[in-house]
Amino acid sequence: MIEAVLFDIGDTILHFETLRSRQFLEAGTHPGYDRLCELGYQLPTYEAYVRAIKRAFRRAYVWSRIVRREVQIVEAFRRCHRRMGVNLDDEQVNDLGRRCTQALRRFLTVDSDARDVITQLHVAGFKLGVVSNTPFPSFAIDDYLRCEGMLDYLAVRVYSSDVRYMKPHRKIFRLALDRLGVAADRTLFVGDRVDKDVKGPSRMGMKTALLARNGRIPHGRVRPDHVIRRLTEIPAILQA
Repeated sequence: MIEAVLFDIGDTILHFETLRSRQFLEAGTHPGYDRLCELGYQLPTYEAYVRAIKRAFRRAYVWSRIVRREVQIVEAFRRCHRRMGVNLDDEQVNDLGRRCTQALRRFLTVDSDARDVITQLHVAGFKLGVVSNTPFPSFAIDDYLRCEGMLDYLAVRVYSSDVRYMKPHRKIFRLALDRLGVAADRTLFVGDRVDKDVKGPSRMGMKTALLARNGRIPHGRVRPDHVIRRLTEIPAILQA
């Protein structure tokens, strides 16, 4: 009997459009730059500032892949500013982080089924949560989920940016299960990636539902327990 449902975030309950890289970078850096100028900090030109941010994030990303731990954007952001002679305390970093990530919300959309399905499962008494690979700080994602009316239903939220472990590493799923207080074999994991959202949960003993909107059933040794095209199919799986 399934007692809990864990969701992936990206391309499962949220869609993050990053194809417009220049607009994305502009939206994510300008609010912080403008705020620091307001506070009286001596900064390079905006173009030079953006180049420094890009280099810092690129280095952080490469290093994260070498050590197989998630990028921590906030720390890369802090180090980059320190090299510019701008020493930011935690409150300032969080303030700038919120300003920048709020500007990125126009690149985010909620899956058309997600809110209704999550509400329905919550009302039915299932424990709910998310496990996500993301470099973005938890407060930014939580703020967005709160604005969309889903945060209170997703009581357990495990982000790789916080715990550093990334799916399909066992530890990120173990943390989620421990916080849920539910056994693995009584938990369903829903996501859109076989390598991240099926392989990892399956090794932990969870049931899995692969969200394949094109309807294609993946081939290979790792197979999901269910293949769905829409999140609205989840309640029927749980009833069965």
